[in-house]
Amino acid sequence: MRWGIRDLRRIFSLLVFSAALAILVILDRAVSNWTQVVSGAPGALLYAASFDGGATDGFNDEWDQYTGRLAASIEDGALVFRIDEPRGAPFSAPSAFYVDFDARTAARAVGGDNSNNGFGIIFRLRDADNHYRFLISSDGYYRVVRTLDGAQKDLSTWIPSDAIQQGIGAVNALRVVGRGSQFEFFINDQRVQLCVPDDPSGVSTYSGGQCFGTMRDTLEDGALDAGAVGLTAESLDLPGEVRIAFDHLLIFSPDET
Repeated sequence: MRWGIRDLRRIFSLLVFSAALAILVILDRAVSNWTQVVSGAPGALLYAASFDGGATDGFNDEWDQYTGRLAASIEDGALVFRIDEPRGAPFSAPSAFYVDFDARTAARAVGGDNSNNGFGIIFRLRDADNHYRFLISSDGYYRVVRTLDGAQKDLSTWIPSDAIQQGIGAVNALRVVGRGSQFEFFINDQRVQLCVPDDPSGVSTYSGGQCFGTMRDTLEDGALDAGAVGLTAESLDLPGEVRIAFDHLLIFSPDET
């Protein structure tokens, strides 16, 4: 079979069109997965939300609000989570991603049992299956949790701390500073240590005032290199509603070390 000039031109045009279509599909996928990464000079304020101004407030519109047994809503100048099932863990966050950040909030339990809650800052958030959480409880404990591909692990298990103001209605200032794969954690301006197992594949264990591993000022973990920063709460095993309120979220670029 002999190919004419017109046939070759048609084949060439078809190949060019197919290649262009493939490139467009790749670019479309890349754009749909692209998320803004926010950064700034050391100490610069990168984001602020006070949850004031009602439902039409511009910053409020950036936060997911939803109803049901796991609910999040902005009301009376606060972001409020309601949890009406054991082991519930709702969260809400603006969409921007951060690599280095200094996140600060003020939180309080406004309903439920002292021993049935955890609340704090969620960071390096990709989705429900990939993130870190720094949590305190209103009965005086704190921990750091990582969820990776849906598998949850306590990077530092529940540890008691006198830095926490206990009880329903008590306000606690929480802070997480992330620089690359290193993280620091603060409660009411006090830096808290983490109980990190000596074996990276081990389980964080703290009992009787002793860490079965090493107490560290800084967490080193590079599983998630960027993500959103937001707020979260959780219920534990007890029945009954948990209610947590956050007064604000400020995100700064961390100071130079």
